[in-house]
Amino acid sequence: MSKEQVDPNKSALAGPPLAVAAEALFLINLMLLPGLAFLALLVLWVRHRNHPDPLVRNHLRQTGWTCIWGGILLVSLSIAIFVLGGFHNPWSWVIGVMYFTFVHSTLILLGMLGLSRAMNGRKWRYPVLGPREDL
Repeated sequence: MSKEQVDPNKSALAGPPLAVAAEALFLINLMLLPGLAFLALLVLWVRHRNHPDPLVRNHLRQTGWTCIWGGILLVSLSIAIFVLGGFHNPWSWVIGVMYFTFVHSTLILLGMLGLSRAMNGRKWRYPVLGPREDL
């Protein structure tokens, strides 16, 4: 446990509040306020990207890049499905909805894991979309 982290036996949150806030904004972006929570996350990322705590930098970087790549992936491949299959083709809708639901729910699940890791004061890397870094 680093000097800056709180003792987990004396606090409900062992992780730094900025790391927890980054993961919470990631989930809010996916479930409640898409776009608005993304902007709040970007502001948090820009302001604290050089934070002295490596755990805060880890969670800010992971959530920021995963939001960007996840958004690009969801939008571009959803559009590609309808462009290739046709807007009036029912199978385009079946494939499009299944794809969007699968990817979106996977990002929510990974966001919950990231939030859990932030709350426990541990580093996290989003599989596939998260930038590589030493854990």
